[in-house]
Amino acid sequence: MTGHNLADSTKKTAAGKAAVVVEMGKAARDIERQRKSREDPHPMIPRGPDKVLAGKWTPDLVSGMPTDPGCECPVQPIGFEGPYFYITDSRDQFRTLKAADFTQRGIQEWFSATPNYPDWLAPRWSKPVYDKKTDELVKPSEIVSFEVDDIAKLIFRACSVAGFFSPDNKMRGRGAWTTNDGNIIYHAGDALWSVKGGQWERKKTGVHEGKLFPRLATLAEPWQKPIPDDVNPAVKLLEIFRKWNWTRPNVDPELLLGWIGCAMIGGALRWRSSVLLLGDRSTGKSTLQENLLRLFGDTLMQSSDPTAAFIYQSMAHDSRPVALDELEPDGDASILRKMVHLMRTSSSGAIGGRGGQSGQATQFQMRSAFLFSAINNPLHAAQDMSRCAVLRLKPLNPDQAAPAPVDEITTGPMVLALMMKAWGDHGHNFKWELERFTKALKAGGHDRRGCDTYGTLLACASMMLGHELGSKLGCAFGPDEEREWSERLAADLLPEVQNAKPNYRQCVDRILTSAVRIWRNSSHNTIGQAIYLTRTQDEDGKTIDPPVLDRGTAKRDINMAGFGLFNTHEIVAGVMRRDKINLETALQRFGLPKAGWVLAVPNSSTKVAEHLDGSDWANGSWSDALRQCPIEGVIITDSAINRHTIDGTQTRCTLIVLDKYHEAPER
Repeated sequence: MTGHNLADSTKKTAAGKAAVVVEMGKAARDIERQRKSREDPHPMIPRGPDKVLAGKWTPDLVSGMPTDPGCECPVQPIGFEGPYFYITDSRDQFRTLKAADFTQRGIQEWFSATPNYPDWLAPRWSKPVYDKKTDELVKPSEIVSFEVDDIAKLIFRACSVAGFFSPDNKMRGRGAWTTNDGNIIYHAGDALWSVKGGQWERKKTGVHEGKLFPRLATLAEPWQKPIPDDVNPAVKLLEIFRKWNWTRPNVDPELLLGWIGCAMIGGALRWRSSVLLLGDRSTGKSTLQENLLRLFGDTLMQSSDPTAAFIYQSMAHDSRPVALDELEPDGDASILRKMVHLMRTSSSGAIGGRGGQSGQATQFQMRSAFLFSAINNPLHAAQDMSRCAVLRLKPLNPDQAAPAPVDEITTGPMVLALMMKAWGDHGHNFKWELERFTKALKAGGHDRRGCDTYGTLLACASMMLGHELGSKLGCAFGPDEEREWSERLAADLLPEVQNAKPNYRQCVDRILTSAVRIWRNSSHNTIGQAIYLTRTQDEDGKTIDPPVLDRGTAKRDINMAGFGLFNTHEIVAGVMRRDKINLETALQRFGLPKAGWVLAVPNSSTKVAEHLDGSDWANGSWSDALRQCPIEGVIITDSAINRHTIDGTQTRCTLIVLDKYHEAPER
């Protein structure tokens, strides 16, 4: 064995031993928790250091709950909302109750981890038995059960005193979150973890700072041992990712690494960046997804054929990451649209709503980082593309050895620990990292959304590796090195940014490039093509005489399609007659050029709706979309000149000044 292999073997052995130690520590804590849960003496035995007898406990003056030391109720009131009462049961699980649930069997179930407690809390006593002849006590009173009504009244009052509680905005499921002071806290299902002064702190689940962290299925907890550079899992991950055949080998592996960090602490972030893996078959997308599953384990919500409802119902209030394979644009359009919308709302943490069968509306809020993989890009809207970093894969070299699998025992917990420690007091370290990468991305031409998406990924990758280690690996993460990303991720070099056109431009392009159904046998089949064929000069400035399509025919055909085509003189002709002004004055008044075409789009038209069928604007919203244009003079809606005859009927239109439209910036 070579010295290098021996060193690697030693590292693996050390990491393996450390993993065993961590697992043993977790097992010991589980045993201790189970031991405490079994501390439930018989109801006839006094409880606590003050030896409190059954039913003789001291009530809190406000809530009415027991206050004696060692006698605390294992069922904790959380609050109320409408007809619902919220508690955490004796197993620390969150429960939603109605008055009808307060039955003998229901209460026994809530106290299932401490079945003797309700008998001690509200004892129901048997009648003493006396000898009829001697009148001597044969069998004293004993506790045989509990008083249902007494416990119901107690919980009702305590929940009411606890106050209004809505799970929609006060529940914190598994994953990373922030406390009120901006520090990071991780909900691992059975415990909460935080870092203070470089030391790990473990807390019980429950209510903290007005937020409920309920007991849930256990996830891997953060690695609590030191992580020196020579065992930093981010180094190994970057090495593994670089073995794939990326179109940008000095960019994409770092962005994917950043997504892993982002996904680990998604709920703590203001913005959660998504990633789209694009590549044909044999590019290794599935293998990459398998490695991510090994890394995240149960933390990752992974599926190849889900629905949006399945995802948000499965996630409940968790902030765990989501990975979806084979999200192709040729699938069910409705399912795809809802899935993409879920990613969109999750990136910012926006609240979504759904109606229930019972008539009760429900809200949901996701704070998960999404990863999609597909052969063809399923994202087209600018608002979706701007939330997603597109990483493109080329076919793998068939002679290349398969990348080593990720260590599923140590990698995830170590990455989580790195991100939590690098977060810094009150999140200052992350904010500083994000600010410097944001500055570099702005210099590279990105808008705010691009800075959020790519800046978050770069900041998280930098936090995982650290500046010095990142620089050694050629990642340009050190101070002042971030300026390299102005060129590496320049907005003009990213197809996803270039294609992320604003809504108004997408609408105009759809109008110009969609086939007109009634022109099936014509020499032209789109409005844009018809207008182009009327040109009288080619790209070199040479005269085209006569034009391929005469203007009269173009105007007639476009009119038949439900639109109007006019020159600028025709647009202002009515104003010239009415106000008795010349052409130049009229054109200046409305900001129109001296020549060129204007396309008139009726604000309401069945033909326009048919032309836009299948698009986001087919329901009549095209006029609002066109008015979103921020460039003055491109779109005109002035009522003095927007009434024109289209297909034999006068109607109000939105006017597109085509020369100005083509000259306007695409972003």
